[in-house]
Amino acid sequence: MVYPTGQLLSLVFGRGTDIAGKGLGPGIGRVLWNTFVMVSISSLVALVFATALAVVAERTDGGLKGVGNFMPVAPLMLPSVTGVLGWVVLFDPRIGFFNVAFRWFTGGEVMGGTGPIDIYTMQGLIFALSIHLVPAIYLITSAALRSLDPSIEEACRISGAGPLRTWLTVTLPAIRPAIFEAWLLSVINGIAIFAVPVILGTAGQIEVVSVRIFRYFTDYPANEKAAITLAFGMLVVVFALRMVQWKFLPHGRHATIGGKGARHTPTRLGKLRYVTKAVFVGYILISLVLPLLALMAVSLQPFWSLNFSLDYLNFDNYVTVLTVNPATTRALANSIFLATTGATVIMAVAGFLMLYANHFADGAGVRQGLLEKMGSRKVVDLITMLPATFPHTLVGVAFILAFAQWPFDIYGTIWILFLAYLLMEIPYASTAARSAAILVGRELSESSRVCRASETTTMRKILLPLSLHGLAAGWVLVFIHMMGEVTASAILSGTSNGVVGAVLLDLWENGSFPLMTAFALIIWAIATTMMAAVLWLNNRNARKVR
Repeated sequence: MVYPTGQLLSLVFGRGTDIAGKGLGPGIGRVLWNTFVMVSISSLVALVFATALAVVAERTDGGLKGVGNFMPVAPLMLPSVTGVLGWVVLFDPRIGFFNVAFRWFTGGEVMGGTGPIDIYTMQGLIFALSIHLVPAIYLITSAALRSLDPSIEEACRISGAGPLRTWLTVTLPAIRPAIFEAWLLSVINGIAIFAVPVILGTAGQIEVVSVRIFRYFTDYPANEKAAITLAFGMLVVVFALRMVQWKFLPHGRHATIGGKGARHTPTRLGKLRYVTKAVFVGYILISLVLPLLALMAVSLQPFWSLNFSLDYLNFDNYVTVLTVNPATTRALANSIFLATTGATVIMAVAGFLMLYANHFADGAGVRQGLLEKMGSRKVVDLITMLPATFPHTLVGVAFILAFAQWPFDIYGTIWILFLAYLLMEIPYASTAARSAAILVGRELSESSRVCRASETTTMRKILLPLSLHGLAAGWVLVFIHMMGEVTASAILSGTSNGVVGAVLLDLWENGSFPLMTAFALIIWAIATTMMAAVLWLNNRNARKVR
């Protein structure tokens, strides 16, 4: 993180005249305005909707019971490109399945007509990005609500406040740091996201910062100077938001009020719970189920058509992707290797750091300097979460500047992607590892030390087995992110080190829609299989423990 950023800053403030290119070019004002509109509206829409879903799921009987409350997170299992392609197949103004069905139902011109929904507009970009941002915000806010002591809400209710007033005046202010963190991460992701604007915005002639940076590198002649300038601007904006967070909101870990034994009695919504349940189901349909069904329908055809004759439906596209097309087979092998190896390495590092910091470091009595002032856990949290401040577009630009020249010279190899993936995924890995480490009580490691067990023995026989299920869940999340990563991959990959995200974009630009949808579904199937395998192993280990 430090070395690539240093290379970027040295070019901006030092050797800026040595790089190729001119100014930012025409239309940069429109690009910045498009980015501002798309990110600001999408982040606020996603924040309000996801927070409302989290409150309903955690504080009322209007959510989907059991595993259903976690279904809003399910779209995280879908690579970003796959979801965007699904919405294109559904809402293309001419031959999108939803538009065609609507025109047929209302008596309009089915084959030659357009609309009523056009996904290639600013409204379409905002819709797609909002859907993309909801799962991460829901994950953060729902976790904060679960850790909040419900006694303060019950005190408000006893004082005469209704459920809505209690949520607005007590519940949401109590989790304000988590809400702001979720919004900030959504803004960072929105600024840097590439899959949504490059697919939807290009067709609608709507350009944003991340796409413009990519064009600066790929157009001929390349304009490296402009790309670096825009990347540095992204860094300034993100750090300014971080400064606001550190200035006006408490920093670090937030304790809950009350004891661990507090339980929450869900608020009964009456008949309104059927409406909230319908909202949950509708969101899952539009974000996950319908895009997958639409992609399946296209992938079984020789070309994107509304003719569903059985004579035309076959699996030839899947055979081509898996065995015939060298670009897709090489990209699939590279992505599986990078995702498997990268997820294993990063979860091993994050797991060790979090387990050691939470169970040994602060209690060992050996703290000096910064560790003494902040505590080992806070230092580890700060360092592992800091890469979340770096948009993926910035990571791609900085890694080209840092590793495409001597003494590394690894541009064009899978190792530059490997290093970039490690940096981008450490926040997700550390979050999962932190949750797993906290669930194991410190009294267990303290008892082990009383029995004169070494730290290695305690880690191997107690902490690691008890936290393995949480670490495995984090491994799946990191694996899926690495398999479907697009933003940095589009900048760092080439013909010799192609990966899934970059090849999907190539297929889209070449108009190979059936091959593209088949390839996207294969990626989704691999991710789903990995998730199912890890869940099965976790359940098997849990039964053995019982």
